[in-house]
Amino acid sequence: MRAVSYAVACTALLLGCASRQQASESPNPATREVASAQAQSQEALKRAQAAQDAAAEQAKRAAAAETQVREDQAKLEQDQMKLRQEQLKAQQLQASAQQETARATQETQRHQRAAERGLVQQTERSVRGQQLAAGVVTQVRSDEIVLQPRAGDVMRFKLNDRTQVQIDGRVAAADQIREGAEARVVYEPSANGPTAVTVAVNPSGAASGAGMGSGDQTAPGTGSSTEGAPPHAPASPPPGTTK
Repeated sequence: MRAVSYAVACTALLLGCASRQQASESPNPATREVASAQAQSQEALKRAQAAQDAAAEQAKRAAAAETQVREDQAKLEQDQMKLRQEQLKAQQLQASAQQETARATQETQRHQRAAERGLVQQTERSVRGQQLAAGVVTQVRSDEIVLQPRAGDVMRFKLNDRTQVQIDGRVAAADQIREGAEARVVYEPSANGPTAVTVAVNPSGAASGAGMGSGDQTAPGTGSSTEGAPPHAPASPPPGTTK
């Protein structure tokens, strides 16, 4: 299109030049005036062509700028979407961290309450002169239970009507205790042998003689608990020890 316009302008310019030359040589004033008007028209055509060329160039630049704007807009939308995704992920991680913190706090409080209860029970046993033993049940009768601690000799405890028996946290009777189960016995020492106050049995415990764990270790060679009698109580020989 530009080539055609340029050819037309050149042809008109050549014709105009020829006409002006002829008109300028003519002695007729009217002819010279026509030649001058033609020259002005040719100049106007050249200016119009230059303006068209400039407009076409500007249109190209505008189209390129519009394309760049669209690309920038698309990239901005992608970045905004990625930002929203990252914000959502951060919120989810924050919520998960808060849940984990709450669970950890509850677990810590539960262990703390259990430790406090254990300390209270230990204090109460000490005040009453009671002791604790733990081990695997090797023999049980209606009036006696025999434990094998993890270390030391077997221990024998008398059972009577006041002995409280629990199996897996539920109230039970002595004849329901099975050999091989793990048991914790709170007992009262006496000259006639230790008497069981409470017997807590864990029926799922292994019958391998592994005992009740490090928290219930008994003194080696005595079979008695590490919890001793109160300071004012007289010392007594290790109860329940068989030779």
